[in-house]
Amino acid sequence: MRIVGIFLLLVMCLTTQAQTDQDLSTLVDGAAFPNPVFVSPDPPKPIKGWEMTSVSDEKVLKGEYPGEIIKFRFKGTAVGILVYSDNHSGIIEYSLDGQPWFELDVYSNKSDAQLKGFTLDKDLKNRKHTLQIRIMERNNPESLGNGISLQSFYTNCSLKSRMEF
Repeated sequence: MRIVGIFLLLVMCLTTQAQTDQDLSTLVDGAAFPNPVFVSPDPPKPIKGWEMTSVSDEKVLKGEYPGEIIKFRFKGTAVGILVYSDNHSGIIEYSLDGQPWFELDVYSNKSDAQLKGFTLDKDLKNRKHTLQIRIMERNNPESLGNGISLQSFYTNCSLKSRMEF
């Protein structure tokens, strides 16, 4: 597998302004993320297999090509993703800190894209971590596609820590 992009943009861990009227914190596990920090995956340059586009009038990082990997570096004890899920969504694999890959099916039987939160891990040591995400070739048998529309990463880092993505 080829790693197609590493985002190296430093971001202070301040909660970003939600781009919709919906309160994003209601989509995450309140126990693991009492004050979630949302980071938009807006790369400084194009990444092969991934592109910035819009879903429901929000910027998202859309991936449709199996095997292409993106990385997100952060500090904290928990991490998750917000994705727009619909009947074209596929299955992703993710790995934290080089550990084994886990599958996550983000398919929904709805034709309209709905924003959903997925906690990927909430028992990490409070240190720097690297999250890798790739799209699988195999998809849900009911899905019409295998893409992912990533709205944001979220974590529970403190105000003094920094994120790289």
